[in-house]
Amino acid sequence: MSTPWTCEGTVAGPVERTELDGEPAIAFWLRSGQEPRTEAARVVLPVSHADQVDEVSLAVGSGIAVEGQLRSDGVTVATTLRPATPRPEPSGPVIGTVEIRVPELARLDPWRERRYHVTVWGGLVAVVGLGTVGVAWKSSVGNVGFIVFLALCAWLVVDDVRTRRADDREYGSLARDAARAVRSGMAVEAPEEAMFDMLGGGLEHTGTPWRPTRPRSPRRVFWVDGATRIRLAADVTPRPLQRRSTATITVMAAPD
Repeated sequence: MSTPWTCEGTVAGPVERTELDGEPAIAFWLRSGQEPRTEAARVVLPVSHADQVDEVSLAVGSGIAVEGQLRSDGVTVATTLRPATPRPEPSGPVIGTVEIRVPELARLDPWRERRYHVTVWGGLVAVVGLGTVGVAWKSSVGNVGFIVFLALCAWLVVDDVRTRRADDREYGSLARDAARAVRSGMAVEAPEEAMFDMLGGGLEHTGTPWRPTRPRSPRRVFWVDGATRIRLAADVTPRPLQRRSTATITVMAAPD
C-alpha cells in the first residue's frame, strides 16, 4: 500500500547511491519549504526515473518539487521531479531595453545531445558485443573490444574538454556583445561576468552521478553600478535563447 506524496522545498544533503527493491537508485534529503515545516525527508529515486534529473539540480540548496508515493514501509519513492515554483524577483523602474543577435551557439544545436547519446550507447554496445565474442570464441576479438573501450573513454574526456571550451568561448563572446549593447544603448556599465550568467553561460553541477553537469539556464542577474552606486538588474528573453534570432535584454533598477 502507498499514498500519493508531494513536497516542494530544498535539497538538504548530498546525493547517495542506494537500491530500491533490488533496483539501483539514488537518495537525497528534501527539506520542505511549506508550512508547517518538518524535518527533512529522505527521498529515493529509482533508476527507471533517472531521466527526471535532466531538468533539475540535486545540488545541496537547490529548490525542487517532488511528486511520488509514500509506501507503507516508510520509504518515499519519487516519480516526478521538477524545478520549484519560482518566487517573484524584486524589480524596479525599467531603465531601458536593447537587442542582441544570438549566433549559432553549439549548445543550442538540437543534434548535439543526440550525437552524444548515439556515440556513448553505440560504443558501449560495441564493447559489450566484442567482449562477449572474445570470451566465447576468440580472445583477439576481446582485445579489439578493450581497444574500443579505451578509445571511447578517451573520446568522452576530449569531448568534455572541447564542449567546455566551446561553451565558454561562445558565451563569453556573446556576453561581451551584450555588455557593449547595454553600454551604448543605455550608458550603463554592465559587467561581462553578469551578462555571461544572465545568458546562461557555463555548466553547473547537478549533484547526481547519472548526469554530473548540465548547461546553465538564462536568469536574472544583479550588480551595483560603479558610478552611481545604484543596484541594477538585467534579464533576457526569450528563455531559452533561440539560434539565429534576436534576444532582448531589459535593465532595471533593483530595490535593495
